[in-house]
Amino acid sequence: MLHLIDAALESFLRATVPLSAQDVDVSFEAPDRDWSAKLTRPTVSVFLWDIRRSTRHEQAGVEEVEVGGRLVRRLPLPRVELRYVLTAWTSDHGDERALLAGAMRSVLAHGEIPVTYVPDPLRDLPALRLLMDRTNDDQPDFGTTLDGQLRPGIGLTVVAPVDTDAYTPAGPPVEVLELATVRTDVAEPSSSAVRRVAGEVADPAAVGTLVVSPRGSTTVNTAGRFVIAAATGDELVIGTEPPLTVTVPVEGGVRV
Repeated sequence: MLHLIDAALESFLRATVPLSAQDVDVSFEAPDRDWSAKLTRPTVSVFLWDIRRSTRHEQAGVEEVEVGGRLVRRLPLPRVELRYVLTAWTSDHGDERALLAGAMRSVLAHGEIPVTYVPDPLRDLPALRLLMDRTNDDQPDFGTTLDGQLRPGIGLTVVAPVDTDAYTPAGPPVEVLELATVRTDVAEPSSSAVRRVAGEVADPAAVGTLVVSPRGSTTVNTAGRFVIAAATGDELVIGTEPPLTVTVPVEGGVRV
């Protein structure tokens, strides 16, 4: 996964700074003295120095997604913060500043890496957020990282979702709810059951219309669905023009 995010970052920087592949190299290696001694062209170093689980971008709850044609439920994907330091390496001081300025503008102009630059395996995941480090954010020991070579750098953080491949198959949608009440204040307790049937109407014009059964009424919601008290054999009337009717089956809900 990390190499795919590196690829997304390089594509983004090359397109938006821009960085010509004929004139400028992009490297993800540690920018130490041995590495810098081998440079022959202007190079932008994007060095990953820290990986942390994000607490600022965590989400709660359960979500439903489709995996391999199946509907599954999973916890929201955990997010990690990938922290990079971007430096420019050229033989000319002015060129170095120009590369840094271009990278800074690109990062500040985008809150996330556009999907155009994201490799295919990551495109079905939530967007990669892109942030420039702020005052008081943790920073690496540049003196150690750059082997004592003083050099200005831009702190970048990519907030990335991680697909843990942990999920459970989602069950079929609920079509019937049955409630029962029991009288306990009489010599012979008795119970009565109430069946509530879920329905779905395909006609968009049905949204907001009245649905009536011999046992109650309701309205069709904005998703074209409703739940109503009904029993097997009851006729439901949906107040479209003309009205739609459907008979409640022995099992399951109704679709019109």
